[in-house]
Amino acid sequence: MAAVMESSSHRWTTIVITCASSWLREGVQEECQRLSKGGLLPPHDNLLVVEDPQPHTYTTGQPKGPLTGVGSGGATINAILVAVERLSAQRHHTTIESEVIGESRVLVVHLGRVLAHSPGGTVMLCVNPALSCIPHHACPTPPTLLQHAIWITTKLSEATRAGVWVTSLDSFIPASPCLVAPCTAGIDGAMVVTVEAPLDHASLHGVVLAQKGGYISDIKYRMPLEKLNSIFKEGVGQVISGVVFLSVDLTERLLSLHTHPPLDRCTYYGTDSGIPPLQVSLYFDLLLPLCDGVVYDEYVRGECSASYNKASSYTPTSYQESCAARMQIWSQLSGLRATIHHLEGIQHHYLCSSSSFNLSVMPLLPKASISFRDAGDDNLNSDVITVNGYIQGTIKSKEGRNLIIDSWIGSEVSLMSEGSCVLFGLQLCDLGCSINEGFPGGCVWQEHPTGGQYGVVTCHGVTDVLTATHCNPTASVFNTKWSDFFIRTAIQREDLWPDIVDEDQSVLTANLFPSDITVKQQMELISLLVRTVSGLQPQEKWLSKLQEWRHFHRVSLLSIATKCDMKKLIRAQEAIYMQTVKKFLMDTANDMKGRSLLPVFSYIVTRSGEQVREVVSTLHELLHETRPSTSRLLANVADVLGCLAADQGGLRSGPAANPQWRNALRHLKNGNQRQAVEMMLDICQKWMKSGNAEDLIRAARHYERASQIIISQQVETAGKHVWWWEKEKRVGGGVVRKGVWVEAECPARLDLAGGWSDTPPICYEQGGAVLNVAIKVKKKKPISARVRIIPEMHIVCILRDWCGGEVRLTWTETDHLRDYDNPVAPGALVKAVLLYCRVVEIDTHDSLTSQLQHRYGGGLEVEVWSRLPQGSGLGGSSLVAGSLVAAVVVFLGYPPPSHTTLIHATLCIEQWLTTGGGWQDQVGGLIGGVKLGMSHQGTPVTVSSYRIPLSQFFLEALNAHLILLYTGKVRLARNLLQTVIRNWYARNPTITSCFSQLQQLGVKAAGAVLEEDLKSLGSCIDSYWSLKKMVASGCEPSKVTALMASLRTHCHGMSLAGAGGGGYMYALKTKPEPLADSIQLGGLTCDDVEVDEAGLEVRVGGELVAGVQDKEEILTKEKWMKLCNEIQD
Repeated sequence: MAAVMESSSHRWTTIVITCASSWLREGVQEECQRLSKGGLLPPHDNLLVVEDPQPHTYTTGQPKGPLTGVGSGGATINAILVAVERLSAQRHHTTIESEVIGESRVLVVHLGRVLAHSPGGTVMLCVNPALSCIPHHACPTPPTLLQHAIWITTKLSEATRAGVWVTSLDSFIPASPCLVAPCTAGIDGAMVVTVEAPLDHASLHGVVLAQKGGYISDIKYRMPLEKLNSIFKEGVGQVISGVVFLSVDLTERLLSLHTHPPLDRCTYYGTDSGIPPLQVSLYFDLLLPLCDGVVYDEYVRGECSASYNKASSYTPTSYQESCAARMQIWSQLSGLRATIHHLEGIQHHYLCSSSSFNLSVMPLLPKASISFRDAGDDNLNSDVITVNGYIQGTIKSKEGRNLIIDSWIGSEVSLMSEGSCVLFGLQLCDLGCSINEGFPGGCVWQEHPTGGQYGVVTCHGVTDVLTATHCNPTASVFNTKWSDFFIRTAIQREDLWPDIVDEDQSVLTANLFPSDITVKQQMELISLLVRTVSGLQPQEKWLSKLQEWRHFHRVSLLSIATKCDMKKLIRAQEAIYMQTVKKFLMDTANDMKGRSLLPVFSYIVTRSGEQVREVVSTLHELLHETRPSTSRLLANVADVLGCLAADQGGLRSGPAANPQWRNALRHLKNGNQRQAVEMMLDICQKWMKSGNAEDLIRAARHYERASQIIISQQVETAGKHVWWWEKEKRVGGGVVRKGVWVEAECPARLDLAGGWSDTPPICYEQGGAVLNVAIKVKKKKPISARVRIIPEMHIVCILRDWCGGEVRLTWTETDHLRDYDNPVAPGALVKAVLLYCRVVEIDTHDSLTSQLQHRYGGGLEVEVWSRLPQGSGLGGSSLVAGSLVAAVVVFLGYPPPSHTTLIHATLCIEQWLTTGGGWQDQVGGLIGGVKLGMSHQGTPVTVSSYRIPLSQFFLEALNAHLILLYTGKVRLARNLLQTVIRNWYARNPTITSCFSQLQQLGVKAAGAVLEEDLKSLGSCIDSYWSLKKMVASGCEPSKVTALMASLRTHCHGMSLAGAGGGGYMYALKTKPEPLADSIQLGGLTCDDVEVDEAGLEVRVGGELVAGVQDKEEILTKEKWMKLCNEIQD
């Protein structure tokens, strides 16, 4: 499900969560802080957890009258009061100002009834991500029902500017593409959200009866099935979903009720005044007066939906108070109406302890392992599902599969089940426990943390209806009839319910579970009990333990569920989560790709410093060994530090040569990885202790620099394909004679599809495929480089630009060349080429003068120039490097290097230069015509090129249809490249998918050229531009957007060249004729462009030199099909 947009219009002013008791409030408060601080909830200004004025408690042996709690309506009024009080205070009002509702979006979440089916109840219940509305970024931990309820109500509220939305955890609305946010602008009252339900299901719940036009006539609770059939002819009724919208006017009127006795008893005002609470229903007290078909007298007397209100059980006093309250409600809400909003095609799910686990909870649980899966462990079978489970011991099932949620099974634990079981919250990490005889399948095992020394272990059957009394013939315990239970165990009713009246004697209230012995003892004793009840164990063994069981202090499932220590529960889940994170990091340490960990890191940094230090230490331990994923692991550390800085320390891109880090980075560069990593961890921990966000970002930059060093080392494996000084013999007796120019000329290149996939590390971790074409601009090859010997004993470097400007540099010492790895140093590219080609050396005692004299008998003059503007996007800098390498190699007396040598040499030189570029520029310009360049996963980095033969007809058509415009805007790709690599290693799903599509598109576009289909090629170019914009957001300036819009109907496809953001734009016209004068080009003119089929050319003294030819690969249809299949695999 798509993430809810986080614009200001979807931001909650206040989220209020109501709960029924103080013990629950403290735990829920901690859970909400975890979710809020971790960024796992929709944007909000305030998050409040409010205890109901007097919580509803399960009382036994007493009448269940209306005075046992404030009800959903009272809780709603109280929540509104608390929210408005908070907002009034924040606006510096001294009294409650109801007007703040008119400019606020408030969400009220009722936790609802106690759900004994899982530890922590509905708040902590994990839900299936496939059913959830929670966006990806908010799910670093397994999604919970509380999260889902808030996110899906946020989705429903997207069209709401102001008002109150109310939802409850008693019901679950699944995510659906059909979910449409209603427009609430015209609502003057309430909007009740309904879902479809079969009539037999509807007869158990609240049904909404609506008129034409959507106005509600009545809301009925537990309507007889015969009546439902007479109303809903199609067999489907409209059932209350648990979600309601309250308009600003209605909310203000509900707020005013707290000043009118006896309704003041619904709020904490009443509690603080020492008076008992008054129970009010949201649907059957507050909303019924808004229904057109409700009669005043019947409403006041409590005869509307009497089966809900149980009016007959009221005492005379409580009856009078309820009538008085309804009179006030009717009076205050008069004139407002309720409307229905039906969620088409969606059915909700109701959660309660009065339904079996199979029906109530099981349908919502995850169907597969989520978060960090332990399925690779030998001690787990393939049918085990883990959800935030850390499994060190052995868990096996003879049949079916076990679902393990929020549990830590220690290395000395061995469990065997006869069939499928659910394990919730078992903390068996530090004890030995062996149940190898096999506990029965179909059971739910829970451990509930308490304030005592031990947690309490409970168990019930998945088919047990927890509230069904043992007298009910269909009632069961551990999936077995109660009559069989009593016979097989010799347990007496008095053992289980010493103080409970008959009508409340059920699984829920039975004192079955010892609470004052160790968890290991509890597990073993309860397992023995369940095996005996199920007939898997002879009675004798249990009977020998019966008196011991009776001696223990025992508790019921209900009592322990209502006393669960939520804070302990959350901490236990956090401890398990951290173990699964660390285990995942270790298990995937050698993966070249891995999964997105940014959401995990973003979450962990909000928890505790200790957890952050654990993750950082784990990553450094993994970095002690050289791995294929070393660069990714270093980037992971940088991401942790970046998350810890929380956007407060400046930009991630920046300098990374701090003296404190210099030695560590030097060791890394020299191959001493373990020593380097230990030094880096020591510095990192010191900088982390400062707590300064700037220090964290600066540290992150140095880890990214370390990652770049490793990437460079991987890319330099491409040097395996560079061999002229080892395998080629010099011609003509050595270097070219003094004064003779050796010059190389090269066309520019246009990337037609697949660019970015050639960028390290993507090109060797995923593989890359780029289709490009060599071009002349304004009838000329725009790139040139030349070199000659001069009499003076130094090196002269002349840099010429496209405007005719010239920079002249003179280098007389080897130290002048040492900044070759600083790309902004004057002449850095020329220095890197001279050093890479071994023209001179800097790691020697020989001076530059002596080297020049000894090797060449004179100095050197090197000139490089590009007739392209800086940041043109046509591959200028890489092609200058490639051209200069070719000229230098010939100057040294070797034959002209092959394309393969030049491509890989240029790739290595750019790593020396630290610009980190890919290989597509040199493939595109050094080789003439149209060609497909490819690299595959793994090292050494190897680039292959496939020349695509063009017929004369298609070549002419391509030249006639291709246009080139200079936008006048410049964008350099260096920091952009850092951002892209950062996103790649963060495993951003959008980015990783985009790179995969780029690779496939490069091959697809090559097929269009093979077919000589300009229209298909144009479509590929359009798709390519869309993908480029995903890789580098903001790369389309507004000027370019307008230009593309004016050309859209006249072109098959268009794109900015290179990384985008400026430079040249190219397009394939639909017609060969020049563009009409009426087309608005924003004052730009088209530069002449044509395909250059020759590629790089080298001349000595003006004479063309025949090059060393590669064994040219021609792309045929068969080869193309093979390449398609390879990248799909």
